[in-house]
Amino acid sequence: MSKAVQTQVDQLFEATKNLETFEEMQPYCDDFNNWIKGNTTYSQKSLGTVLSRVGFYKKFKSLPLEQGKNAVSVPKHDGENQVGTELKHYVLTQCGLKPEDWEARNTTTRATDRLTNGNEIDPDQYLEIVGKLLSSDDPHELAVGLVAATGRRPHEILARAKFTPIDGEEYHVTFEGQGKKRGDKPVFKIATLYPSGLIIKLHNQLRKEPNTKALLKEVVAEFPNDTAAQNRAIDSRRNGSLNRVVRAYFGDKDDSTPVLAIRHGDEQDNCKALRAAYAALATDRDCPKSIGEKMLHAARLLGHYVGENPTDSSLRQTVTTLGYLDYYTNKPVPFPTVERERVKVANVRVFVEDIESIRELQQQWQLPNQQTVVRNLIELAQRAKELEEKLLDTQAQLKETAEVTEQITEDRISQIVEEKISAILDEKLSKLIPATSTTPITSKPKNTVKPKQQPKQDDIDWESMSSEELRENKSRGGAEEKLRRSFLAITDHNDHKARNKDGQQDTDLMWSITNQALRQLSGCNGMLVKDWMERHQGAIDDHNSKYGLGTYHNKGRGDINEAISW
Repeated sequence: MSKAVQTQVDQLFEATKNLETFEEMQPYCDDFNNWIKGNTTYSQKSLGTVLSRVGFYKKFKSLPLEQGKNAVSVPKHDGENQVGTELKHYVLTQCGLKPEDWEARNTTTRATDRLTNGNEIDPDQYLEIVGKLLSSDDPHELAVGLVAATGRRPHEILARAKFTPIDGEEYHVTFEGQGKKRGDKPVFKIATLYPSGLIIKLHNQLRKEPNTKALLKEVVAEFPNDTAAQNRAIDSRRNGSLNRVVRAYFGDKDDSTPVLAIRHGDEQDNCKALRAAYAALATDRDCPKSIGEKMLHAARLLGHYVGENPTDSSLRQTVTTLGYLDYYTNKPVPFPTVERERVKVANVRVFVEDIESIRELQQQWQLPNQQTVVRNLIELAQRAKELEEKLLDTQAQLKETAEVTEQITEDRISQIVEEKISAILDEKLSKLIPATSTTPITSKPKNTVKPKQQPKQDDIDWESMSSEELRENKSRGGAEEKLRRSFLAITDHNDHKARNKDGQQDTDLMWSITNQALRQLSGCNGMLVKDWMERHQGAIDDHNSKYGLGTYHNKGRGDINEAISW
């Protein structure tokens, strides 16, 4: 019988290890408990021994735990005395329970209370805020706007989602990249609260944003073969910054008239609230039918009832959907449109010898005006920059291979790199430059694809300046470099030097990147530091979230200069 229990434990673990809400885990816990009750005769004591023997407790204790997502704080006892609390995976609190625990669980009203305390949404007001977020240049605000407009989770928007347009359907897309499907990769149709073309364009823009690319590169390096762990890391590191945007735009707990009322049982609004609001608005807009059809429609939108051929047994997943259906609206949900962008044209001066080259490019590329030629040249330069970065990575990888095998010479490396450059350039240029004319360009290449650069106003090479000389400098440029070095010094200390006596990372030896820490380390005044932090908030949040370093982490630790220097 223990082998059968082992199989059930393994299935339960695989089904729930990537889930992060109690509502999603509960059906699997119920199935497991019902199987134990109907197929075994173990006493409470012997059941605990069997579960321990098959690795039940060890499996779930090995998972990263996060309060309110996959784990909950429970009392910790020493004999009959409570000595504190401990964080325990939700499955461990719901499976293999004592009779009194079963009674307590069966009398919980968490979901019922939420459903009986629903909140109304004003769709016009909600969509107006979403529109503002979608037009923002801030990547955190744009990410929240995409979450609100598509109902996808943060890690899906930042890393996994792929949206494909559907012919004839302006407010729907095909979506793939659903998280928490335990190895399945469903592709299904979802609604968008703004035109799908805009959503796809902005999503591509966000994925190319430097901070987003850096975050993905970092989590892939940390968990190279574990997509679920990458997803958890992305959500964890972006959770604080994205939720701050939600509260700033949709309402905080102290707001008397929030755009989105805080859900019953929550202390503040978050991205999960946006997912619930999306389900309410998109379902009301597209499915004005029976209650059952509405519920099934919402389940499909949220990815709870998908697959090639879902059956009646799959309907149990709609119980999870119920946990999101506490918002409602009494007003019709509109289809917001996007006004055609007005492209502002500015006067740009060029060298006389370059104007003829621009005209020839305009004719060869069959472009409507010279402004479009300049735009294409800028895009070409950006592509070339991306290409250069890829080539440098390729060259570094080849050199590492050469060191290991001792068979590839430097000449061979150069040859391979040159071949890759030629192949990639051919591919990129063929896509970028329409091959509509075979007329050669008579002017020199250096004047057509590489415009002359104006001399820089500030020729000081701050990065090469010695630390002693930089500390004496009082200019704004010097302050920027001091803050940059201070930031890098803190991240380097946390990443590589904050170690305990066993050589393991120790957060107690780390320093949170705060205004005071940067002030002390750089010697700059608080206003300069505040301005610099606002412009680099994404990188700061990413690093602090990486190690769970909060605002008060440095409290009582004295001057940071005693531990870190640059």
